[in-house]
Amino acid sequence: MLNILNLMNDAFVPMVMITGLALLILGINERYSSVLNRIRDMHKDLLLNKIENEKVKDSYKKQMNTLLLMAKILKNALLSMYFAVFFAIVSSISILISFLLNFQLQDIMLLSMIFSLVSMFFGAIFVIIHISLSLKAIEIDVKSM
Repeated sequence: MLNILNLMNDAFVPMVMITGLALLILGINERYSSVLNRIRDMHKDLLLNKIENEKVKDSYKKQMNTLLLMAKILKNALLSMYFAVFFAIVSSISILISFLLNFQLQDIMLLSMIFSLVSMFFGAIFVIIHISLSLKAIEIDVKSM
């Protein structure tokens, strides 16, 4: 019974990380979908010539460039967060294998946890960059009015 409690205690950190990362991924994915939908809508309006005012067309094009950059940044954030989940899972699996087969996999556990944390860090940096760019897109919209 004590060994199972030790296993659960050792696996607690990666499991909590995976849960937290899943929530972050959900939020980032929602933002990513919104940006992509906005790009599609603006592009459709431009293709169907729904916008007749040249000033508004130029504003749309500038906004689309910013939105495309935001989409690329959010894609990088999502990839970073998915890598973080992957490495947290690797850490959990190495904990399980270490427990079940009595292998010494501390190096793999440590490296995978470090990679997970580094990936999570870069994902957070990309989200911060996205947030600063989202204000720029709004400023372009407001200036065109």
